[in-house]
Amino acid sequence: MKNLFLYSTLFVMLMGCGGTKEFTEQDNQDYRNLQDLVAAKTFEIISNRAIPTATAAMNRVANSRLMGPGNSANNIDITTNANYLKVKGDSIQGFLPFFGEQNFGGGYNGNHNGIEFNDVPKEYEVINNDKKHTVDIKFKIEDEYRHSDRYEVQITLYPNNRSTIRVESSARTSIEYTGRVSKLEEVKE
Repeated sequence: MKNLFLYSTLFVMLMGCGGTKEFTEQDNQDYRNLQDLVAAKTFEIISNRAIPTATAAMNRVANSRLMGPGNSANNIDITTNANYLKVKGDSIQGFLPFFGEQNFGGGYNGNHNGIEFNDVPKEYEVINNDKKHTVDIKFKIEDEYRHSDRYEVQITLYPNNRSTIRVESSARTSIEYTGRVSKLEEVKE
């Protein structure tokens, strides 16, 4: 019994020690650079993976082998698909491929079946998480072509320029994207 108490106490102590990460000066600088990038409101995210909600219908599609090698019902390579999320000033423009199910309503438009928006979002909020060294961005926006579809978007950015975009839709299953964030370069005309 004494040994059980000793091992339990040791286990609890070891688990408590692993919770905090010490950041180096380079980690802190990368985090500050990320915060500056977001504050400037001139950045772009290009995604390389789509992570749709794995529903029974998505599993049937995956089992039919239509998705190509290396893809599954909840992890799809989109490196060859055009996609972006651009923040320029107060406007946000997004063009993201959609994989999943339409829940209800919202007409179908064969030319615009992805997630597309180009507007000033509502409830735009930036949250700097100093403990994790991440920057979260949340906003609500309406689809540019499917006006009955509204999105709640949450973006998490990391100091190594990785990104996660989670899109909750009013008419479709939710989907997540992983990729990279970079400074939006000005196009010279």
